[in-house]
Amino acid sequence: MLRTDIKAVFLDAGSTLFQHRQSRPETYLAVAKKHGLKDLDFDIMKASMEHAFSDLPDTVDGNFRYSLAWFWAFNQRVLTECGMAENKLEKAHKSLLAQFADSANYELFPEVKEVLETLSNHGMQMGVVSNWTEHLPKLLQDLGIAKYFSFIVTSADLRTEKPGRAIFERALFRAGVAADETVHTGDHFERDVRGALNAGMRAVWLDRSGESGADCEGVPVIADLSGLVKLLEAQPNVVRT
Repeated sequence: MLRTDIKAVFLDAGSTLFQHRQSRPETYLAVAKKHGLKDLDFDIMKASMEHAFSDLPDTVDGNFRYSLAWFWAFNQRVLTECGMAENKLEKAHKSLLAQFADSANYELFPEVKEVLETLSNHGMQMGVVSNWTEHLPKLLQDLGIAKYFSFIVTSADLRTEKPGRAIFERALFRAGVAADETVHTGDHFERDVRGALNAGMRAVWLDRSGESGADCEGVPVIADLSGLVKLLEAQPNVVRT
């Protein structure tokens, strides 16, 4: 029996529900080498990606961060810095988009389907709130878990991102529930936990590394999503508001 004071559960996507089979820099490096940059190494690629992300504004030519169009600017910056010729940029960009859209390049965490099934069987409304591209609904469909969610809110579609209040408020509107009746769970403390708390919601921090301890600033910490089910079976004061 789940707590009756919680009406909805919101979840982050990447590193919460699923993970990349290889890191993003590894994927970029493989694509770059395929398109001619044979001598490139992982550290250079990783540094170029970090530079591009920190330097690019959240809106480029009217395209918001994490949107597919924004990633064209991002990928141009990364690949150019790594030495790719201009005439190869578009093909490399399309190859990267295909890689990140393909569900074969991701894997669900082992407990995810069982947890979603349990929450669904108890009548819990669930939604996804993620800083991700427009591809996320299709990706979750291909991974076999889209059916569990009433809605999927992405930063690319909404043109705002976590930890800002607006993306959480849109999710609350879609769910039709009050903030204090909702728990958001994600792996990033600033984006997921602080963002949810600042929107008036309850929050749980998913720390799969186990390095944070039992709680952080009074926020419950779980090692995997099975811990969320246990919290939702606990007393009402367990999940912080």
